[in-house]
Amino acid sequence: MRIPSLKSFLIFAAGFVSCVVCIIVFLFSAYHFWLKPMQAKMINRMNSTPPRLFSPHPAEFNFTAVGKGVDPLDFKAYHGRVIVLNVWATWCQPGELSSFARLAAHYSDDEDVAVICVSQEPTNTVFKNTGAMSSGAPLYCLSGQQLPAVYKGGGIPATFVIDKNGTIVFEQTGYADWSHPSVIKLIDSLRKKSNTVPES
Repeated sequence: MRIPSLKSFLIFAAGFVSCVVCIIVFLFSAYHFWLKPMQAKMINRMNSTPPRLFSPHPAEFNFTAVGKGVDPLDFKAYHGRVIVLNVWATWCQPGELSSFARLAAHYSDDEDVAVICVSQEPTNTVFKNTGAMSSGAPLYCLSGQQLPAVYKGGGIPATFVIDKNGTIVFEQTGYADWSHPSVIKLIDSLRKKSNTVPES
């Protein structure tokens, strides 16, 4: 076995040290000229953007939908109830639909509460989706109709809680467990309120 000469060892060591120095310089440059300015922009954006505040506003009841094996849904007929309206699509997580199934089952004997899940996709897409249909959620399809503008804009899935006066009092974009006790507490509090014109 040949032992490397001192000269070869020094050349190798110098090359190794040079590589390490280059990597350190590269990382420092990347942080100083790229990551640090990006962090500053994010902080400035957070500091300059006000929080999104929710203000109750009127719901829209002028639409109909179809279900599979059930009577067509006329949303106007639900005015005066507490409504949990979910706008979903077949690519959404089926777990959330299962939580709507549990919520609907909880209020199945209560005529003051309605849980409705509506998709804007074609009926062939909706009612042939085994994951959605097996969830047990009350699923409907707009069948070519357009959803009123008040339920658009935030993304899908989106959920709206409407009180007896026809006012959207809560909305959320994204997934959640809608059978959670906090949701039931909210719905029960809305059930106890009478159908009166809300104060401005």
